[in-house]
Amino acid sequence: MSVLAQLFAGTHTEALARADALDGGREPGAALHLNLRSVTALDLETLGEIAARVVRFGSGDTEPAEIDVEHELLFRLPEFWCEVFAELGTTEDPDAMGEVADAWAATEEMAGSGDLRRVVRDVVGLVAQAQEAGHGVYLWVQAV
Repeated sequence: MSVLAQLFAGTHTEALARADALDGGREPGAALHLNLRSVTALDLETLGEIAARVVRFGSGDTEPAEIDVEHELLFRLPEFWCEVFAELGTTEDPDAMGEVADAWAATEEMAGSGDLRRVVRDVVGLVAQAQEAGHGVYLWVQAV
C-alpha cells in the first residue's frame, strides 16, 4: 500500500477547503504545499522528534492531530513541531539539516526512501513561510 500526502500551509478554513478538494480527487487552488509520497502522520511525528534532538530544542508535542471529525485524512502539525523546524532553518550548524535527514532515512519506516535531504529542506522552507504568514501547517494523507 502506498501513501499520497500533501503538507501545506493555511488557515483552519483554508485547510478544510483544501481537504475537501483533495478528498474529492480535485486539484485544490494554488497554495504553499509539498506533495509527498510514502509519508504518513507518524513519519512526520518521528521527523519532528529527530529534528528536536538535533537542534537541542527540548521536548514537546510532535504528533499531528486530527482537527475535524468530518475530515479524517486531515491533520494539523503542532506548534512545537513548527517551532523546531523554524529553528532548524536558522541554526548556525551547517550540518544540522543533513543530520536530521540522515537520521530520518535510517528509521525503520523510512528505510529505502533514499536521500531525504531535499524533503527536509523543503519542509523547513514551507514551515518558515507558513510562520511568516501566520498560518498553520497541515497534512492531508491518504492510503492508495
